[in-house]
Amino acid sequence: MRDDRTHWEKRHQDSSGDEPQPPSSFLVDNVALVNGRVLDVACGRGRNALYLARRGNVVEGIDIALAGLRHARHTAAAEKLRLHLVQADLDDFPLPTGRYDAVINFRFLKREILPSLVRALKPGGVLLFETFLIDQLKIGHPKNPDFLLRHGELQQAFGSLERLQYKEGLFDAPDGKAFVARLLARRPD
Repeated sequence: MRDDRTHWEKRHQDSSGDEPQPPSSFLVDNVALVNGRVLDVACGRGRNALYLARRGNVVEGIDIALAGLRHARHTAAAEKLRLHLVQADLDDFPLPTGRYDAVINFRFLKREILPSLVRALKPGGVLLFETFLIDQLKIGHPKNPDFLLRHGELQQAFGSLERLQYKEGLFDAPDGKAFVARLLARRPD
């Protein structure tokens, strides 16, 4: 068992009785562009995946931690939502090519998989990506620079996509303020 998996299993188990987190405000603000088959990368307990499934999307969520997926699966079953969940380490799990109308990635950074997120999109598909900036070191977690974006890095990583929106800065979040970069982009037809 990998250290990151152990960390996330424990974190999701420790928060099993917590109130569910609301979906990302960035996702809510742009949800009109997210339709069809959606991939939620590192979906955790499913806050964003469940939100999209409630809106009628077919959502596939991938996460390394089974504890978070169990929570999402239980909620989806109770509400009869179309949510398909896979426990996998994205280091070893190849994403399908051209399968998704949208790919969402919130608060997760694994630079090695960024090209596969683009390939997973259908032509015309959208990517919503939000994760922490290096400035986050000043106010909270994560503390490991490997999990923090440099300024402008997200735009460069997805330069092959048509950029619809890009913002960097300090934003409100359910668990407090966070320095993040937000990208909304479309794969060209």
